Amino acid sequence: MKKIYILFILSLLSIFLVGCKSKEVVSIYENGSDEEIIEIQEDKDENTEEEEDEEAIDLVEAISKNVDEILGEYKNNVSIYFKNLNTNEEYILNGDTYYVAASTTKVPLCMMILDDVNNGSKTMNDLLYFTEADREGGSGSLYYLDEVPNLTIGEAIYLSIVDSDNIAKNMLSRVASSNVTDYMRDVTDDYNIPYGNYTTANQFGELLRILYENPDNNPYYSTLIDYMTETNYHDRLDKYLDYGIVAHKIGNYYRYYHDVGIIYGADPYILVVLTKDIGDLSDESFEDGGEDERFVLDWGDEACEIIAQISKEIYTLVDESKK
Repeated sequence: MKKIYILFILSLLSIFLVGCKSKEVVSIYENGSDEEIIEIQEDKDENTEEEEDEEAIDLVEAISKNVDEILGEYKNNVSIYFKNLNTNEEYILNGDTYYVAASTTKVPLCMMILDDVNNGSKTMNDLLYFTEADREGGSGSLYYLDEVPNLTIGEAIYLSIVDSDNIAKNMLSRVASSNVTDYMRDVTDDYNIPYGNYTTANQFGELLRILYENPDNNPYYSTLIDYMTETNYHDRLDKYLDYGIVAHKIGNYYRYYHDVGIIYGADPYILVVLTKDIGDLSDESFEDGGEDERFVLDWGDEACEIIAQISKEIYTLVDESKK
């Protein structure tokens, strides 16, 4: 009779505790069926996944809130792509808006050339012969030489990334296997991008993911990332960070100021920031150019500072999320 009474009490307890998947419930059922124990473990896994999702949302929401405060009235003038390469957390603002890519396209150009080096159709020591058609100012040091030397592919890649040299870029473009737009379309699987040196934050973010993950194990991609870390330009993504942890490439074009890169923080992450018309805009275009050649009167000072502040804030938030 006593045994029956004890079993009755246990039955009442089990009914009362249905749905409470705690360690105490496991002890009650430890002599029960395997099916009951598996169900409890599945509920535990679901709870863990929910906690991880909440952590991810917290970081993304914090980025969104702080970026909004930095941008203020310029929220529609900026596109951002952020991706944590360890957790896959993403923050995207105006991700599909088109911008003149400017010198950021030197990254896909060099990736395309390095793909050819990797497949054996080119070598880093192949010689590129300078022609006057390659001469272009804007950025880089070769323009100021009376006689521009011939360059190896390796030298031209170094100058086009570290010094953002336009002559080196033009010399590489002459031996590229296709144009940059077609290459960007193919590797990112984004065929909406128009011709004419355009990109979006989403597209460039995908390109940098490919560069980082290196799915074809191209040994030369690490060299390109190293060159992006050695850049001579430090007024944007790495302005308030250790230069050595930021592999990036800037781009300037009249009213457009950008920076795109991979930051090796507490977690490595991609950060693309594209801007247009930050600050007062000129009434006329530069040297009677088209609409895109109107320029911001401060020549990008405010835009560059906004990019730097966004980068600093995201770096801090990623770091805090790991503590």
